[in-house]
Amino acid sequence: MAQRSRPGPTITRSSGPLSERCLLGFGSTSGPLALPDPDQIMILSEMIHDARIVRMNAQHLPKTIRRWMGDSVGHWEGDTLVVDTTNFNDKTRFRGSAENLHVVERFTRVDANTLLYRFTIEDPDTWDRPWSGEYTWPATDKPIYEYACHEGNYALGSVLRGARRQEAEEAAAQAKK
Repeated sequence: MAQRSRPGPTITRSSGPLSERCLLGFGSTSGPLALPDPDQIMILSEMIHDARIVRMNAQHLPKTIRRWMGDSVGHWEGDTLVVDTTNFNDKTRFRGSAENLHVVERFTRVDANTLLYRFTIEDPDTWDRPWSGEYTWPATDKPIYEYACHEGNYALGSVLRGARRQEAEEAAAQAKK
């Protein structure tokens, strides 16, 4: 499936990828830990401690309200939790997606130690057609270690210095033309 290309961003302290700035995790921002209450479920991922609130049996927020992790609305279909997420902002770019990203996730316990996670992703501004995947989440009795996102962002200063140097070199080369 073809993914439409987008130009790369200029790196500034506020324009780098959210995961690089330790604001959201990279890859998947949802994890297998869920804590339900009657009206909402929280999906917590250890990576950067992302917490997604799924409002149960609700309507999506107006399209003018955009969130980093989108607006997640859930309902039960038998034993399967279905989470429909829309209203992403322009900073959350899952694999190059844009604001019109739409994700439907299905969480089904298949036995005492296994959760089946299925998803369908669509964004007509990014992909030619929707695409889907699934995998299992096995239960574990092993420790879960805290994700430490390059403690103190020590690398960020070097990333920014490198970007400024590259811009200066490009400007100097352009001035010679």
